[in-house]
Amino acid sequence: MHSKKITFVLIPIAFIIIFTSCKKNSIAPYVDLNFSADGLKVSLEGSLNDPNQSINEISMDWGDNHLENITKAKFSGFVYEHRYSLPGTYNIVIKARDAAATEIISKSIVSTVDYNPTSLDNIDTALFKHSGKEYLILTINLHTYQESQQNEKFNLLVDVIAQMDIDFIALQECAQNKSANIVEGIVKEDNMALIISQRLKEKYNIDYNFVWTWSHYGWSVWEEGVAILSKHPLLDTDERYISFGTSVNNITSRKAIYGSYQTEYGLINIFSVHTHWRTSETDQEQNNQIENIKRMVDEKEALAMNITAIVAGDFNCNPTSDFPWSEGYNKMMENNEYVDTYLEIFPKANQKPAQSIYYTVGGTYPGRIDYIFMKTNTRYKVLASQIIFKDDVVGLISDHFGVLTKIINTE
Repeated sequence: MHSKKITFVLIPIAFIIIFTSCKKNSIAPYVDLNFSADGLKVSLEGSLNDPNQSINEISMDWGDNHLENITKAKFSGFVYEHRYSLPGTYNIVIKARDAAATEIISKSIVSTVDYNPTSLDNIDTALFKHSGKEYLILTINLHTYQESQQNEKFNLLVDVIAQMDIDFIALQECAQNKSANIVEGIVKEDNMALIISQRLKEKYNIDYNFVWTWSHYGWSVWEEGVAILSKHPLLDTDERYISFGTSVNNITSRKAIYGSYQTEYGLINIFSVHTHWRTSETDQEQNNQIENIKRMVDEKEALAMNITAIVAGDFNCNPTSDFPWSEGYNKMMENNEYVDTYLEIFPKANQKPAQSIYYTVGGTYPGRIDYIFMKTNTRYKVLASQIIFKDDVVGLISDHFGVLTKIINTE
C-alpha cells in the first residue's frame, strides 16, 4: 500500500487588493487529501476548508467513467473507496464548484494500480513438485460470473496455476454470456476457460489448451458448463449428457467432459463433472448421473492400455450427510473402484460430526462436495492434497474453495 498527502490551493485574482476589514474573506478555499492504493482498490480521505462558504459541491471522476459527488454535509471530512476492474494508470480528477457551477478548484491525481502479489506461503510444501514423475490436479467451481472482483480472482487462479505448474485443471460453473461474440466453434469471448488460458499465455507465456461444453442456462443469461485445461498434449475429447433431461432451460441438465492427455508416463484421462444435488429421499437423478459418469470412464479406459483415469468436480453430495443424502458419494466409492485423493491424505475428513476445516463450499449449505477421484490403479500414488482457495491459504476466488492433489508415477 502506498499513500500521499496532497493540498490543492487556488488564490482568486479578485482578492489580491483587499481592505483590512475584509481579511477574513480573503482566504481561498482548499482541499486536504490523503490518497492510498491497495491492489486495485484506492482510497481518498479528505476535507474542504472553505472560509467564505463559496463551494457548493465537489465531484470526483475516478478515471474509469465512475463519478462520485460529495455533498456539503461531508465537506468537513469524507472517505471514499473505489476498486478498478483492471490494472492500469488512471487520472482521478477532483473539481469543486460554487453555486453558479463555476469551477473554483480543479486538480488531478495520477493513480497507478496493479493486482496484489499472490502468496503461496500457506500451500502445503508437499504439493510443490520435486520430480518429473509428479502431477498436479486442481478442481474448482468458478460460480458462473456471480463473484465480485472477478478479474482479481481470475488473476489469483492464473498465478496459482502457473507458479505451481499445475498439470490438469477441472472447472465447473465455467460460463459464458449467451449474448457474447463467438470466438471459435461454440466458445465466446468471455468464456471463463478461454480467459484463463489467455492470461496464462499473456502473463507467463505458458500454453494451456482447454476443452469446454455447457449443459444449461445459469441465471437465464449464462451458458453454464464444465471445462478442462492442461499443458499436456490433448489426444482425444468427448462430452455427453449424464442427466436424464437435456433441456438447456432445466438446471438438472448436466454434462461431463473428457480429455485424454499424453504424458511422459502414459495416458491420463481427465473428466470434469458437476452433478445435480439430490432433491428428495427417493430422487435417483444424482445416482444415475454418477453411474453414467462411471460408464463413460470405463468406456474411454477401454480404448487403450495403461490409462489412468481422474474424475474431478462438484458432486453436490457430502459423505458426512445422513443416508440417503450421502448415497451419491458412496456410489462413487463403492467396491473400492475409486480413491478419494483428499481422503487419502486426511482420513478424518468423512468423520461425523462434519468439521469445517474439510468444507469445500461455504454459503447456506456448507460441506465437502468437491472431489478429485482417481480410479484405483498401481501406477500412481497420492502424495498430497489440500483445499487451497480459502482466506487462510491463497484467498477466495469463488463460493467453492477448490481441491489440489499431487500424484506420483510409481513405475
